[in-house]
Amino acid sequence: MVEFFIAKKHIFERKRQSLISMLGIAIGIIVLVVSIGIANGLDKNMIDSILSMTSHVLVSEGENMSDYKELKSEIEKLDNVKGAVPSIETQGIFKYNGVYGGYIAGVRIEGFDLESARKAMDLDKKLYEGSINPNKISGLLIGKELAKNIGASVGDEVTIISSENREIKFKIDGIFQSGYYDYDINMIIMPLKAAQYMMYSGDTVNKIDVVLNDPYKAPEVANEIMTKLGAFSRTWGELNRNLLSALSLEKTVMIMVFSLIVIIAGFVVWVTLNMLVREKIKDIGIMRSMGFSRKSIMKIFLIQGMILGVTGIIIGTLIALGMLWYIKNYTLAFVTSIYYLTKIPVEISFKEILIIIGANLGIIFVSSVFPAYRAAKLETVEALRHE
Repeated sequence: MVEFFIAKKHIFERKRQSLISMLGIAIGIIVLVVSIGIANGLDKNMIDSILSMTSHVLVSEGENMSDYKELKSEIEKLDNVKGAVPSIETQGIFKYNGVYGGYIAGVRIEGFDLESARKAMDLDKKLYEGSINPNKISGLLIGKELAKNIGASVGDEVTIISSENREIKFKIDGIFQSGYYDYDINMIIMPLKAAQYMMYSGDTVNKIDVVLNDPYKAPEVANEIMTKLGAFSRTWGELNRNLLSALSLEKTVMIMVFSLIVIIAGFVVWVTLNMLVREKIKDIGIMRSMGFSRKSIMKIFLIQGMILGVTGIIIGTLIALGMLWYIKNYTLAFVTSIYYLTKIPVEISFKEILIIIGANLGIIFVSSVFPAYRAAKLETVEALRHE
Protein backbone atom coordinates (compact mmCIF):
# COMPACT_ATOMS: atom_id res chain seq x y z
CA MET A 1 0.00 0.00 0.00
CA VAL A 2 1.58 3.25 -1.24
CA GLU A 3 -0.16 5.34 1.43
CA PHE A 4 1.37 3.24 4.20
CA PHE A 5 4.94 3.66 2.93
CA ILE A 6 4.52 7.42 2.50
CA ALA A 7 3.09 7.68 6.05
CA LYS A 8 6.01 5.65 7.41
CA LYS A 9 8.47 7.92 5.55
CA HIS A 10 6.86 11.00 7.15
CA ILE A 11 7.26 9.46 10.63
CA PHE A 12 10.97 8.77 10.13
CA GLU A 13 11.51 12.24 8.64
CA ARG A 14 10.17 13.82 11.83
CA LYS A 15 11.66 11.47 14.41
CA ARG A 16 11.61 13.88 17.36
CA GLN A 17 7.97 14.93 16.96
CA SER A 18 6.91 11.33 16.32
CA LEU A 19 8.77 10.14 19.42
CA ILE A 20 7.13 12.83 21.58
CA SER A 21 3.69 11.84 20.27
CA MET A 22 4.26 8.14 20.97
CA LEU A 23 5.74 8.91 24.39
CA GLY A 24 2.73 11.03 25.36
CA ILE A 25 0.31 8.25 24.39
CA ALA A 26 2.42 5.61 26.19
CA ILE A 27 2.51 7.70 29.39
CA GLY A 28 -1.27 8.13 29.26
CA ILE A 29 -1.76 4.36 28.93
CA ILE A 30 0.75 3.60 31.72
CA VAL A 31 -0.88 6.04 34.16
CA LEU A 32 -4.40 4.77 33.45
CA VAL A 33 -3.63 1.03 33.55
CA VAL A 34 -1.38 1.19 36.64
CA SER A 35 -3.69 3.51 38.59
CA ILE A 36 -6.82 1.46 37.79
CA GLY A 37 -4.98 -1.81 38.61
CA ILE A 38 -3.85 -0.52 42.01
CA ALA A 39 -7.20 1.19 42.75
CA ASN A 40 -9.08 -2.05 41.96
CA GLY A 41 -6.65 -4.01 44.13
CA LEU A 42 -7.00 -1.63 47.08
CA ASP A 43 -10.80 -1.63 46.77
CA LYS A 44 -10.91 -5.43 46.65
CA ASN A 45 -8.46 -5.68 49.56
CA MET A 46 -10.58 -3.30 51.64
CA ILE A 47 -13.80 -5.18 50.88
CA ASP A 48 -12.14 -8.55 51.61
CA SER A 49 -10.76 -7.16 54.88
CA ILE A 50 -14.16 -5.79 55.94
CA LEU A 51 -15.84 -9.11 55.12
CA SER A 52 -13.11 -11.18 56.81
CA MET A 53 -14.74 -10.98 60.26
CA THR A 54 -18.31 -10.11 59.41
CA SER A 55 -21.29 -11.42 57.47
CA HIS A 56 -22.08 -11.33 53.77
CA VAL A 57 -25.75 -11.48 54.72
CA LEU A 58 -26.92 -10.32 58.16
CA VAL A 59 -30.07 -12.00 59.49
CA SER A 60 -31.68 -9.99 62.27
CA GLU A 61 -35.29 -9.62 63.39
CA GLY A 62 -34.83 -6.53 65.54
CA GLU A 63 -35.08 -8.57 68.77
CA ASN A 64 -33.40 -11.59 70.27
CA MET A 65 -34.02 -14.86 68.42
CA SER A 66 -34.65 -18.01 70.45
CA ASP A 67 -35.12 -20.30 67.43
CA TYR A 68 -31.69 -19.46 66.02
CA LYS A 69 -30.49 -23.09 65.91
CA GLU A 70 -33.31 -24.17 63.60
CA LEU A 71 -32.91 -21.02 61.48
CA LYS A 72 -29.16 -21.60 61.20
CA SER A 73 -29.78 -25.17 60.01
CA GLU A 74 -32.27 -23.98 57.35
CA ILE A 75 -29.97 -21.21 56.11
CA GLU A 76 -27.05 -23.60 55.66
CA LYS A 77 -29.18 -25.73 53.30
CA LEU A 78 -29.43 -22.83 50.81
CA ASP A 79 -27.22 -22.70 47.71
CA ASN A 80 -23.93 -20.78 47.90
CA VAL A 81 -24.01 -20.62 51.72
CA LYS A 82 -20.66 -21.53 53.28
CA GLY A 83 -21.90 -21.32 56.86
CA ALA A 84 -24.06 -19.43 59.35
CA VAL A 85 -22.75 -18.10 62.66
CA PRO A 86 -25.22 -17.32 65.50
CA SER A 87 -23.85 -14.35 67.40
CA ILE A 88 -24.44 -11.49 69.78
CA GLU A 89 -23.04 -8.06 68.96
CA THR A 90 -22.78 -5.43 71.67
CA GLN A 91 -20.57 -2.68 73.05
CA GLY A 92 -18.51 -2.81 76.18
CA ILE A 93 -15.51 -1.44 78.07
CA PHE A 94 -12.14 -3.18 77.90
CA LYS A 95 -9.81 -2.86 80.92
CA TYR A 96 -6.22 -4.09 81.08
CA ASN A 97 -3.25 -3.52 83.39
CA GLY A 98 0.04 -4.36 81.75
CA VAL A 99 3.60 -3.26 81.07
CA TYR A 100 2.42 0.09 79.67
CA GLY A 101 0.17 0.76 82.66
CA GLY A 102 -3.61 0.78 82.81
CA TYR A 103 -5.72 0.82 79.63
CA ILE A 104 -9.46 1.48 79.36
CA ALA A 105 -11.35 1.79 76.08
CA GLY A 106 -14.70 1.12 74.49
CA VAL A 107 -14.75 -1.95 72.25
CA ARG A 108 -17.08 -3.83 69.93
CA ILE A 109 -17.88 -7.23 71.40
CA GLU A 110 -18.73 -10.14 69.11
CA GLY A 111 -20.02 -13.26 70.84
CA PHE A 112 -19.59 -15.98 68.21
CA ASP A 113 -20.53 -19.63 68.14
CA LEU A 114 -16.83 -20.36 67.71
CA GLU A 115 -17.27 -23.78 66.09
CA SER A 116 -19.48 -22.26 63.40
CA ALA A 117 -17.11 -19.29 63.02
CA ARG A 118 -14.15 -21.62 62.45
CA LYS A 119 -15.98 -23.28 59.60
CA ALA A 120 -17.69 -20.26 58.01
CA MET A 121 -15.18 -17.44 58.61
CA ASP A 122 -11.98 -19.53 58.62
CA LEU A 123 -11.23 -18.05 62.03
CA ASP A 124 -8.25 -20.39 62.56
CA LYS A 125 -6.49 -18.86 59.51
CA LYS A 126 -6.82 -15.37 60.99
CA LEU A 127 -5.24 -16.39 64.29
CA TYR A 128 -1.88 -14.62 64.70
CA GLU A 129 -1.01 -16.17 68.08
CA GLY A 130 -2.60 -18.53 70.60
CA SER A 131 -5.54 -20.85 70.00
CA ILE A 132 -9.33 -21.00 69.79
CA ASN A 133 -11.07 -22.92 72.59
CA PRO A 134 -14.83 -23.15 71.83
CA ASN A 135 -15.54 -24.95 75.11
CA LYS A 136 -13.69 -22.45 77.29
CA ILE A 137 -16.14 -19.70 78.29
CA SER A 138 -13.59 -17.55 80.12
CA GLY A 139 -11.29 -17.08 77.10
CA LEU A 140 -11.44 -14.41 74.41
CA LEU A 141 -9.60 -13.19 71.31
CA ILE A 142 -8.27 -9.67 70.76
CA GLY A 143 -6.88 -7.99 67.64
CA LYS A 144 -3.18 -7.77 66.86
CA GLU A 145 -3.15 -3.94 66.85
CA LEU A 146 -4.86 -3.74 70.23
CA ALA A 147 -2.44 -6.30 71.69
CA LYS A 148 0.53 -4.36 70.30
CA ASN A 149 -0.72 -1.01 71.60
CA ILE A 150 -1.30 -2.19 75.17
CA GLY A 151 1.54 -4.74 75.35
CA ALA A 152 -0.80 -7.68 75.96
CA SER A 153 0.04 -11.30 75.22
CA VAL A 154 -1.67 -14.68 75.28
CA GLY A 155 -2.55 -15.76 78.84
CA ASP A 156 -2.95 -12.21 80.21
CA GLU A 157 -6.05 -11.34 82.23
CA VAL A 158 -8.45 -8.61 81.06
CA THR A 159 -11.76 -7.24 82.34
CA ILE A 160 -14.84 -6.63 80.21
CA ILE A 161 -17.69 -4.40 81.43
CA SER A 162 -20.85 -5.00 79.44
CA SER A 163 -23.56 -2.49 78.52
CA GLU A 164 -25.63 -4.21 81.23
CA ASN A 165 -22.95 -3.10 83.73
CA ARG A 166 -21.78 -6.63 84.36
CA GLU A 167 -18.03 -6.92 84.98
CA ILE A 168 -16.31 -10.20 84.06
CA LYS A 169 -12.67 -11.24 83.96
CA PHE A 170 -11.35 -13.13 80.91
CA LYS A 171 -8.03 -14.56 79.77
CA ILE A 172 -6.60 -13.84 76.35
CA ASP A 173 -6.61 -17.18 74.51
CA GLY A 174 -5.54 -15.81 71.15
CA ILE A 175 -4.66 -12.78 69.03
CA PHE A 176 -6.19 -12.43 65.57
CA GLN A 177 -5.24 -10.39 62.52
CA SER A 178 -8.13 -9.71 60.13
CA GLY A 179 -6.30 -7.33 57.80
CA TYR A 180 -8.76 -4.53 58.61
CA TYR A 181 -7.34 -2.04 61.10
CA ASP A 182 -10.67 -1.09 62.70
CA TYR A 183 -11.38 -4.72 63.62
CA ASP A 184 -7.84 -5.37 64.86
CA ILE A 185 -7.90 -2.37 67.20
CA ASN A 186 -11.54 -2.32 68.38
CA MET A 187 -13.03 -5.83 68.16
CA ILE A 188 -13.16 -8.45 70.92
CA ILE A 189 -14.31 -12.00 70.13
CA MET A 190 -15.66 -14.23 72.87
CA PRO A 191 -17.69 -17.47 73.01
CA LEU A 192 -21.43 -17.08 72.44
CA LYS A 193 -22.27 -18.46 75.89
CA ALA A 194 -20.07 -15.83 77.56
CA ALA A 195 -21.79 -13.04 75.61
CA GLN A 196 -25.23 -14.47 76.51
CA TYR A 197 -24.25 -14.52 80.18
CA MET A 198 -22.96 -10.93 80.02
CA MET A 199 -26.14 -9.67 78.33
CA TYR A 200 -28.61 -11.64 80.50
CA SER A 201 -30.09 -12.88 77.22
CA GLY A 202 -30.45 -16.58 78.00
CA ASP A 203 -30.20 -18.98 75.05
CA THR A 204 -30.87 -16.33 72.38
CA VAL A 205 -28.89 -14.33 69.80
CA ASN A 206 -29.51 -10.94 68.21
CA LYS A 207 -28.22 -11.87 64.75
CA ILE A 208 -26.97 -14.64 62.49
CA ASP A 209 -23.93 -13.90 60.31
CA VAL A 210 -24.27 -15.73 56.99
CA VAL A 211 -21.04 -16.30 55.04
CA LEU A 212 -21.22 -17.15 51.33
CA ASN A 213 -18.89 -18.85 48.88
CA ASP A 214 -19.38 -15.86 46.56
CA PRO A 215 -20.05 -12.56 48.40
CA TYR A 216 -21.40 -10.96 45.21
CA LYS A 217 -24.39 -13.31 45.27
CA ALA A 218 -25.51 -11.83 48.59
CA PRO A 219 -28.66 -10.10 47.19
CA GLU A 220 -30.01 -13.41 45.81
CA VAL A 221 -29.33 -15.29 49.06
CA ALA A 222 -30.82 -12.47 51.18
CA ASN A 223 -33.96 -12.50 49.05
CA GLU A 224 -34.18 -16.29 49.38
CA ILE A 225 -33.87 -16.08 53.18
CA MET A 226 -36.68 -13.53 53.36
CA THR A 227 -39.04 -15.33 50.96
CA LYS A 228 -38.44 -18.95 52.06
CA LEU A 229 -37.65 -18.53 55.75
CA GLY A 230 -39.44 -15.26 56.52
CA ALA A 231 -36.39 -13.77 58.27
CA PHE A 232 -35.37 -10.15 57.69
CA SER A 233 -31.89 -9.93 56.16
CA ARG A 234 -29.51 -7.31 54.76
CA THR A 235 -26.51 -7.70 52.48
CA TRP A 236 -22.97 -6.46 53.09
CA GLY A 237 -23.51 -3.99 50.24
CA GLU A 238 -26.46 -2.42 52.05
CA LEU A 239 -24.58 -2.31 55.36
CA ASN A 240 -21.56 -0.62 53.70
CA ARG A 241 -23.42 1.50 51.14
CA ASN A 242 -21.66 4.76 52.03
CA LEU A 243 -18.20 3.22 51.82
CA LEU A 244 -18.90 1.53 48.47
CA SER A 245 -20.35 4.78 47.06
CA ALA A 246 -17.25 6.67 48.20
CA LEU A 247 -14.94 4.11 46.59
CA SER A 248 -16.91 4.27 43.34
CA LEU A 249 -16.83 8.08 43.29
CA GLU A 250 -13.11 8.15 44.06
CA LYS A 251 -12.35 5.75 41.21
CA THR A 252 -14.54 7.69 38.75
CA VAL A 253 -12.84 11.01 39.57
CA MET A 254 -9.39 9.38 39.33
CA ILE A 255 -10.16 7.96 35.86
CA MET A 256 -11.51 11.32 34.68
CA VAL A 257 -8.42 13.20 35.88
CA PHE A 258 -5.92 10.72 34.45
CA SER A 259 -7.84 10.59 31.16
CA LEU A 260 -6.78 14.21 30.63
CA ILE A 261 -3.25 12.90 30.01
CA VAL A 262 -4.57 10.75 27.15
CA ILE A 263 -6.53 13.70 25.72
CA ILE A 264 -3.39 15.87 25.86
CA ALA A 265 -1.45 13.10 24.08
CA GLY A 266 -4.14 13.07 21.39
CA PHE A 267 -3.73 16.85 21.08
CA VAL A 268 0.02 16.36 20.53
CA VAL A 269 -0.74 13.97 17.64
CA TRP A 270 -3.16 16.56 16.23
CA VAL A 271 -0.51 19.31 16.41
CA THR A 272 2.15 17.04 14.85
CA LEU A 273 -0.08 16.15 11.89
CA ASN A 274 -1.26 19.74 11.45
CA MET A 275 2.34 20.95 11.23
CA LEU A 276 3.13 18.19 8.76
CA VAL A 277 0.19 19.16 6.56
CA ARG A 278 1.42 22.78 6.51
CA GLU A 279 4.93 21.66 5.55
CA LYS A 280 3.76 19.24 2.87
CA ILE A 281 1.32 21.55 1.03
CA LYS A 282 3.53 21.58 -2.08
CA ASP A 283 3.98 17.78 -1.96
CA ILE A 284 0.24 17.31 -1.58
CA GLY A 285 -0.33 19.49 -4.66
CA ILE A 286 2.18 17.48 -6.68
CA MET A 287 0.61 14.19 -5.59
CA ARG A 288 -2.86 15.48 -6.49
CA SER A 289 -1.59 16.53 -9.95
CA MET A 290 -0.11 13.04 -10.40
CA GLY A 291 -3.55 11.48 -9.88
CA PHE A 292 -3.72 10.78 -6.15
CA SER A 293 -7.32 11.01 -4.98
CA ARG A 294 -8.55 12.97 -1.94
CA LYS A 295 -9.17 9.61 -0.29
CA SER A 296 -5.54 8.55 -0.76
CA ILE A 297 -4.22 11.84 0.64
CA MET A 298 -6.50 11.48 3.67
CA LYS A 299 -5.38 7.88 4.16
CA ILE A 300 -1.70 8.90 4.31
CA PHE A 301 -2.17 11.26 7.26
CA LEU A 302 -4.75 9.05 8.95
CA ILE A 303 -2.42 6.04 8.76
CA GLN A 304 0.44 8.15 10.14
CA GLY A 305 -1.65 9.19 13.14
CA MET A 306 -2.81 5.63 13.80
CA ILE A 307 0.76 4.26 13.53
CA LEU A 308 1.89 6.77 16.17
CA GLY A 309 -1.13 5.91 18.33
CA VAL A 310 -0.93 2.12 18.06
CA THR A 311 2.84 2.12 18.69
CA GLY A 312 2.40 4.30 21.79
CA ILE A 313 -0.46 2.10 23.03
CA ILE A 314 1.56 -1.13 22.60
CA ILE A 315 4.61 0.34 24.35
CA GLY A 316 2.48 1.82 27.15
CA THR A 317 0.48 -1.37 27.72
CA LEU A 318 3.60 -3.56 27.92
CA ILE A 319 5.34 -1.19 30.34
CA ALA A 320 2.17 -0.84 32.47
CA LEU A 321 1.68 -4.63 32.73
CA GLY A 322 5.37 -5.01 33.63
CA MET A 323 5.03 -2.39 36.37
CA LEU A 324 1.89 -4.05 37.76
CA TRP A 325 3.65 -7.42 37.80
CA TYR A 326 6.59 -5.92 39.70
CA ILE A 327 4.34 -4.09 42.18
CA LYS A 328 2.29 -7.26 42.81
CA ASN A 329 5.26 -9.60 43.29
CA TYR A 330 7.77 -7.38 45.05
CA THR A 331 6.83 -5.53 48.22
CA LEU A 332 7.53 -1.81 48.20
CA ALA A 333 8.63 -1.28 51.80
CA PHE A 334 8.08 2.49 51.88
CA VAL A 335 4.38 2.01 50.99
CA THR A 336 3.57 -1.04 53.11
CA SER A 337 5.16 0.60 56.15
CA ILE A 338 2.70 3.52 55.88
CA TYR A 339 -0.49 1.67 54.99
CA TYR A 340 -2.04 -1.36 56.73
CA LEU A 341 -0.83 -3.76 54.03
CA THR A 342 1.76 -6.50 53.72
CA LYS A 343 1.80 -6.22 49.91
CA ILE A 344 0.34 -3.80 47.40
CA PRO A 345 -2.72 -5.50 45.90
CA VAL A 346 -3.23 -5.37 42.13
CA GLU A 347 -6.42 -6.30 40.29
CA ILE A 348 -7.17 -5.55 36.64
CA SER A 349 -9.27 -7.42 34.12
CA PHE A 350 -8.66 -8.03 30.42
CA LYS A 351 -11.94 -6.21 29.76
CA GLU A 352 -10.71 -3.04 31.48
CA ILE A 353 -7.46 -3.09 29.49
CA LEU A 354 -9.45 -3.46 26.25
CA ILE A 355 -11.70 -0.52 27.22
CA ILE A 356 -8.64 1.68 27.92
CA ILE A 357 -7.02 0.68 24.62
CA GLY A 358 -10.30 1.20 22.72
CA ALA A 359 -10.82 4.66 24.26
CA ASN A 360 -7.25 5.65 23.37
CA LEU A 361 -7.66 4.42 19.80
CA GLY A 362 -10.84 6.50 19.51
CA ILE A 363 -9.08 9.65 20.77
CA ILE A 364 -6.12 9.10 18.40
CA PHE A 365 -8.47 8.49 15.45
CA VAL A 366 -10.38 11.73 16.13
CA SER A 367 -7.07 13.60 16.56
CA SER A 368 -5.83 12.24 13.20
CA VAL A 369 -8.98 12.58 11.13
CA PHE A 370 -9.22 16.41 11.18
CA PRO A 371 -5.68 17.14 9.91
CA ALA A 372 -6.09 14.31 7.37
CA TYR A 373 -9.37 15.82 6.14
CA ARG A 374 -7.74 19.25 5.91
CA ALA A 375 -4.96 17.80 3.74
CA ALA A 376 -7.42 15.91 1.55
CA LYS A 377 -9.57 18.94 0.77
CA LEU A 378 -6.64 21.03 -0.54
CA GLU A 379 -7.11 21.85 -4.23
CA THR A 380 -4.20 21.19 -6.60
CA VAL A 381 -4.06 24.80 -7.83
CA GLU A 382 -4.25 26.17 -4.25
CA ALA A 383 -1.47 23.86 -3.07
CA LEU A 384 0.87 24.88 -5.93
CA ARG A 385 -0.12 28.56 -6.09
CA HIS A 386 2.93 29.90 -4.25
CA GLU A 387 5.45 27.63 -6.01
